[in-house]
Amino acid sequence: MLKKIYITALFLILPLFTVLSQYYSSGADPASIKWKSINNERFRMVFPEEFSRAATDLAFFLDSIAPKIEATLDHTPRKIDILIHSHSTYTNGFVSWAPRRIELYPNPDQDIYSTDWLKQLALHEYRHIVQIDKLRQGFTRYVSWLTGEQATGAALGAYLPMWFIEGDAVVTETTLSKSGRGRTPVFSQSLRARISKYGPDKYDKAYLGSYKEYIPNYYQMGYHLTAEIRKRYGTEIWEEVIRNVGRNSWSLIPFRQKLQKTGYNSPSKLYKAIYDSLAVEWKKHEESIHLTHNIPIAKQENSYSNIEYPVITDQGDIFAEINGPGLRTRIVQIKSGEINGTIDFTGYRENGPVAANERWVAWAETKPHIRWPNADYSIIRVYNRKDGKTFTLKNDSRFFAPSLAPASDTLVVVESNEAYSFFITLIEIQSGKIIKQIPIPGNKYPIHPRWTDSQGRIVMVLLSDAGKEIVELDTEQEEWKQLRKPAFDEPKYPTVTDNKLLFTASTLHSEEIFKKDLETGQTSQITKSRFGATTPLLDPENEKIFYLNYTAKGYKLVSTEMDQTFKEDVEPANLTNPLVEKLTEQEPSIPNSHKQKLFSIEPYSKWNLFNLHSWAPAYIDIDETLIAPGVTLMSQNLLGTAITRMGYNANKSESREKFDAGFTYRGWFPVIDFDVKWGDFSETFDGYYTDNNQIFSIRQLGKEKQLKLESGIRVPLDISIGKWNRIIQPRIKLSWQKNSNRIYEQTNWDQYPDGSLVKTGESEFIEIPDLDYWGMEYSLYFHNKLRGTSRDVNTRWGQTISLIYRHTPWGNYNSGDAYAASSRIYLPGIGKHQALVLENAWQNKTNGDQVDSELPYKVFQRFGDLISLPRGYSFIKNDDMYLFRSSYQMPLWNPDLSFGGVAYIKRFRLNAFFDAAIANYELDYIEENNTENFSNWFTSTGIELMADFHPFRFVLPFSIGYRGGFRDADNTFFHEAIFSTSFNSFLINKRK
Repeated sequence: MLKKIYITALFLILPLFTVLSQYYSSGADPASIKWKSINNERFRMVFPEEFSRAATDLAFFLDSIAPKIEATLDHTPRKIDILIHSHSTYTNGFVSWAPRRIELYPNPDQDIYSTDWLKQLALHEYRHIVQIDKLRQGFTRYVSWLTGEQATGAALGAYLPMWFIEGDAVVTETTLSKSGRGRTPVFSQSLRARISKYGPDKYDKAYLGSYKEYIPNYYQMGYHLTAEIRKRYGTEIWEEVIRNVGRNSWSLIPFRQKLQKTGYNSPSKLYKAIYDSLAVEWKKHEESIHLTHNIPIAKQENSYSNIEYPVITDQGDIFAEINGPGLRTRIVQIKSGEINGTIDFTGYRENGPVAANERWVAWAETKPHIRWPNADYSIIRVYNRKDGKTFTLKNDSRFFAPSLAPASDTLVVVESNEAYSFFITLIEIQSGKIIKQIPIPGNKYPIHPRWTDSQGRIVMVLLSDAGKEIVELDTEQEEWKQLRKPAFDEPKYPTVTDNKLLFTASTLHSEEIFKKDLETGQTSQITKSRFGATTPLLDPENEKIFYLNYTAKGYKLVSTEMDQTFKEDVEPANLTNPLVEKLTEQEPSIPNSHKQKLFSIEPYSKWNLFNLHSWAPAYIDIDETLIAPGVTLMSQNLLGTAITRMGYNANKSESREKFDAGFTYRGWFPVIDFDVKWGDFSETFDGYYTDNNQIFSIRQLGKEKQLKLESGIRVPLDISIGKWNRIIQPRIKLSWQKNSNRIYEQTNWDQYPDGSLVKTGESEFIEIPDLDYWGMEYSLYFHNKLRGTSRDVNTRWGQTISLIYRHTPWGNYNSGDAYAASSRIYLPGIGKHQALVLENAWQNKTNGDQVDSELPYKVFQRFGDLISLPRGYSFIKNDDMYLFRSSYQMPLWNPDLSFGGVAYIKRFRLNAFFDAAIANYELDYIEENNTENFSNWFTSTGIELMADFHPFRFVLPFSIGYRGGFRDADNTFFHEAIFSTSFNSFLINKRK
C-alpha cells in the first residue's frame, strides 16, 4: 500500500515540474488569416479559408480510414482537434498532449514517398491519437480527474518509449497504404549499413543516440523492433501493452510487464534477440550480391558524412551539398577528386536538389517570417560564380527544387501556395521576375524537375494516388508527355540525355540506378549496391555515370561505366517484402466507406481564447519554482494565440498573493503579457514596544490588501537568413503594486514597580498611506549566431546585445533608476566543437526614497541587479558595476555509458571559467555627515563539469554537473550543483 501511495504522489508531482510545467506551442499564424472549420464526431479540423478544398478532401479521407487506424489497438479515441498551418512551407506534423491536438504542416517536401502528403499525415498522426488516448483508462483515468489532460501526457512520457510510439505509427502508414516507409529500402538503409559494419548497437545507444558516432534514429530502430514483435506475437500484444500502461501507471514497469509474454523480461533483451536475428538475415542477403564496380570521385572525412544532391555542368564541374552530424551543412564544389572549397554554408532547408551551370549555383532554404513562426518561406539562394557572392532570389517565395539549364539564366522551380496547389515556375535570375507559372494537371505534386538536353523541356516525377510517374514538360507549348507510367517503386532524380532516361528507383532491398531507352521502351538496371545507389549524373562525354553510393559512413560520390548493366528488361518492383506482407495480413478486414460525405465548412473565430485542458490539486508558480497547497488551472487555445493560467494558493503564510491569474496573447503583431496577483494578510505584532519611555502595543485593524499587476508588450522578430540565426526583441513592461487598508491601533501602557502592565486608557489609530508603486522597464535584446552542429557545446561564432532600463515614474514609492548593457561574444575554440564565450556587462543604479534604518549610514530604496554576478557570489553591494565573464567550453568524452535503465550518459563537458567584477558604491554617514566611496574587485576561477544524459531512458536529454571554484573576496572555495534540460514539450513528430 505504501508503494502505491508513493507512486501516486510521484505521478502527480513530477508532471508539475517537468512534462507539464510548460506547454508546447508551435507559434502563431498571421493575424490576417480567416479561419474555417469542419466538425464531425471524430474531429474538428481548423484551417485557413483558402485551404478549404484540400481540407475537405483530407476530412473525407481521415473519416473513412479512421476505423482501420483504430482497429489493431481496439480503441476509438475521443474527438480530437486538428489545426492546419497552410501558410508555412515546413513539412511536418505532430501530436501534443495538454492540450491534446494534431497540428499539420501540409506543404510536401521533395523526398516524400508515394502517398499524398496529407494522407501520410492523416495515417501517421491519427495513429498517435489512438495510441495516446488509449492510455486514458484505469489508474491514469482516475488521475486525470485530478490533473486533466496532463495525466495521460505523464503516462506517455514516463512509460511508452518513443521507438514504440513512432515505430507503430510507421507500421500503420505502411500497412494501410500502397507505400509507406516500411516498404521503402531507403528508410532502413542507414540502419542496415551500420549493423553490417559494426553489428547491432546496445539498446540504449540504438534508442537514444550518440555524440561519438552516427546512430540511425529511433524511427528506423523502432519500426523494425515494433514490426517484428507484432509479426511474431500478433497485433494484440501492443494493444495489451498500452492497456496495461494506462490501467497500471502507478506501477514502475507497466510497459515491460506485458512484453514479458515474449519470453524476455526486459525491452533491451527483446531488442537484442530481434536485432541479432535481423543482422543474420541482412548479412545473408549482402553475401549474395554481385556488386557494381565503381570508382570513388571525392575524398571525404573518415567520420560519417554525406555528399548529397550532386549536379554536374557541361564543363564537368560538380557541385553538391555536404552534411553530417558534426558538420555544418554547406554547398561545395568537387574538382579533381577533391572537395575544392565551400560555396556557402546553408541555413535550414528541407530535402531538395542543388542546381548549377557555368554561371550560377542555386539551392532552396527555409526563411522565417519576421513575426509569424507558422508563415515561413522557401527561398532560392543563388551563388554568382563570377563575383563569388550569394543572394536571395525572392524573399517571400514558396519555391523548391531549383534546376538550371546550360548557359541559361532561367531557373525552374516547384512552387506551392497556401491552397495546396502546385506549379512549375520559370524565373529569370537576373531580374527575379517570374517568366511563367504552369499549373500541374490534376494538381499532382512535382518532384525533382530537371532540364533535359532538348530546348525548353523539363523532366520530373509527378505524384498522385496512382503512384509516381515520370513525365516531360514542354515549357513553351505547356504540353505534357509521360515517359514512365505511375508506380510505387519510388522513382526519383530523373534526367534525360540522348533519348535515354536515367532515374533512381527502389528494389526490394535497395535503391538503384535505372536506364530507360525512350525509343524502344526497354528498362535496364545499371547498378547493384549493398545498401543503396541514387542521384544519377552523366558526365559531359556520356561515357560515365556519377552517382551516390551509400555506405556505413554516409553517401559517397562514385562513378561507373555508362554501358554497365546489372539486369535487362526491368519492371517496377513490388515493395511488399515478407515483413510488410505479414503485417498487412494482420490488419482486420474493414471495408472502406466509399460514400462521399458532405462536410459543412463553418467560420472559426480566432477569439476562441480559452480551452481549459489541465489542472492540478496544487498551486504552481513556474517563475518562482513554487509549489504549495491549492489549485492551478491551465488553458491554451487551439490557435496557440492565448495562454491562460489561474491559481489559488491555500498556504496561509502566502496569503499576500492568494490568487494568481496570467494571460499571454500572441495573435497580434506585438505579444501581450498580463499577470495579476492579489490577496490579503494580517501583520502580527507580538509583545510591547518602547518609544521615549512610553510603552505601547500595536494591533492591525482588519487585513491589509495587496494587488500586484504586471503587464508588458514585446515584439519577437526573427530576421534570420542563411547560416545566421538572428533574433531581435524590444519589450516594455509595467509593474504596479497597491497595498491598502493599512490601519493599526496603538494602545499605551503603564508599568508598575512590580513589573505589571496596565492600559493607560489612551490609544490612537495609525493609518499608513496606501502603497502605490509603479515601475517601468524597457529592454532590447538582439543576437546574431552562426548555425552550428549537434556536437558543438555552444555557438562557435556570434554576438548578443542586451539593453535594459528601469524606473518608477509614478506613485508614492521611488526606487530610483537602474540601467544596464551587456554583450556576449562567441568564438571558436582551438579544437573541434569547442567554444570560447566572453561576456561584458555594466550597470548603474541611483537612489530612490530614503528608508528608516538602524545602520549608521543612509539607506535608500533601490532596484536589484540587472546583470549577473561572478560565479560563486550571491550578493555584491554596488552603485555601479562592471562585469567580465569568460568560459572555455569543450567536450571531454563521449562514453555512451549505460547504467541499466537508470541513466545513459552520452557526453561529459568541461567549462573552465574566470569571472571578475569591479563594484563601486558610496556610503553617506548620518552622524559624521560625510560620504565615503568604495571600489572593490571580485573574481572567481573554476570549472564546471557537466554530464549530458538520459535518465530512465527518457528520450529528451538532461544535463547535470558540478561547479567548483575559488572566490578571492574571502579566499574560499565554493561548490555548487548544476542542473538543466532543454525540455519544452512532449511532441510526437511525423518526419524524422
